[in-house]
Amino acid sequence: MFSLNPPDAPSMKGDWTGWFEGRVCAPGDDEETRHRKVQFTLACILIVPAGLVWGALYFAYGERAVAAIPVAYSVLTPISLLLLLRQRRFEAFRKTQHFLGLVLPFLLQLGLGGFVGSSVVILWSLIAVLMALLFGGAREALGWFAAYVLLVVAAAWLQPGLAVHNTLPPWLVQAFFVLNVVVVSATTFAVLYAFVTDRRRLRELEVAYLNQELLLRQSEKLATLGTLAAGIAHELNNPAAAIGRAAEHLRESTARLEEAGQRLRTLTLTAPAQEALLTLRRQARELAMTPNDLDTLGRSDRETAVEEWLDDHGIEDPGRLAGPLAEQGLDPAALSRLATVLEGEALPAGLAWAASLFPVYAVLNEISQGSTRISEIVGALKSYTYLGQAPVQTVDLHEGLDNTLVILRGKLKAGIRVHRDYDPALPKVAAHGSELNQVWTNLLDNAADAMDGKGEITIRTRRRDDWAVVEIEDSGPGIPKEITPRIFDPFFTTKAPGKGTGLGLSTSHAIVTKQHQGEIRVESRPGMTRFTVKLPIELAPAS
Repeated sequence: MFSLNPPDAPSMKGDWTGWFEGRVCAPGDDEETRHRKVQFTLACILIVPAGLVWGALYFAYGERAVAAIPVAYSVLTPISLLLLLRQRRFEAFRKTQHFLGLVLPFLLQLGLGGFVGSSVVILWSLIAVLMALLFGGAREALGWFAAYVLLVVAAAWLQPGLAVHNTLPPWLVQAFFVLNVVVVSATTFAVLYAFVTDRRRLRELEVAYLNQELLLRQSEKLATLGTLAAGIAHELNNPAAAIGRAAEHLRESTARLEEAGQRLRTLTLTAPAQEALLTLRRQARELAMTPNDLDTLGRSDRETAVEEWLDDHGIEDPGRLAGPLAEQGLDPAALSRLATVLEGEALPAGLAWAASLFPVYAVLNEISQGSTRISEIVGALKSYTYLGQAPVQTVDLHEGLDNTLVILRGKLKAGIRVHRDYDPALPKVAAHGSELNQVWTNLLDNAADAMDGKGEITIRTRRRDDWAVVEIEDSGPGIPKEITPRIFDPFFTTKAPGKGTGLGLSTSHAIVTKQHQGEIRVESRPGMTRFTVKLPIELAPAS
């Protein structure tokens, strides 16, 4: 406001002006404050010759005693200015000028004989009030305005008459009248115009800033969504691909099973043989649902032994049958027992049927596991986003953390071990569920990035009085001490260009502190970075 130089103009300060500004302004003043202080001081200096001219006119037209009042301003102002330059106490200088600007016009009005005789010179006192409004607080400005009103009332009470009681010629009184009204009105208009212009500009900047911040927040949410989408796609791809492979294997295994079953149906089986085959089917179904307890070497040895047994007993295609028979727990001893009840053609037909049956159950189990995994991911995603629920819910923090881990499993499972240290007594909290999950996503994703995919993450929860506390700690390299205070600032990021917007932690801070009236802080050293989130168990209503 009232800038001496255009905003984009280069600085024109020389050595003298720099020294002058250094004497008037304090080291911690911002640019706008420095401009206002310099402009106020220069305005006071410029009035000094005006006071001398004013006093000279009064003296020339016979008002010698009254002439001392404007001259007094021209003398006292340089004295207070010298004290300012020497002591660098701008507030004392400012209030001195306010006092002189308020009181001297009042005394001048009394000396010239009232409102008409003084040409309403008391209007100049209003400028002191305007300056107090610009440089002081609201309470100070109200105090100066109250003093101004009291002086106007006092002037009317002390000199109620409206006649001219001085020796000034009428034309000079009229000229001063016009001058006083025009100058004070123009000054008031300039101050109000500058105030309204600045306010409008600030409002436009605020709207532009809010729109930009909204766009950036949306960008951050889209970036988080991109991370989630990549993780979910990776997680869904594995079980979906497994189901596809299993379906193809099921088609082949079913065909072989039908052929083997057709062969069995052409034979007349004894009751013990039928019972043995039923036992094989039951064992195949059960073993297909449980992992094999043999290691690779043990499985290979069993397959070799089974293949040799089949070859010794003249069974066709022993290499194809050995693997499925060994997988369902059959070894040479078990096969020998079967051979005692499956006689003649029943033995090769029964073994071919058993070898075709087990892969069918195995791929059915793979399909079941894959579909269960997909359902788990979809269920976690639905819980993660709290679809179809009210903005504020009673949230299980443990469930939200677990759902977030499910969503980020593709990024965390490579070389990162996750330890959960949950407090079983932690109650549910009233919160915005999906926003909290965004906080967990940002913190866990940052931890994974900081550790470059290798390390440990520990998640702890506990209750502290009326607060629920969540800690997410990683074993990464830590955050440098000099940047820790800026970690929650918007647009601040330690990631490489293009890998981070600098809004993840800022968004998390806003969600925790503004939406949930909570706290979030960070502690870091090499090998340990811990983010601590405190949330009130009962969320206070928004004001």
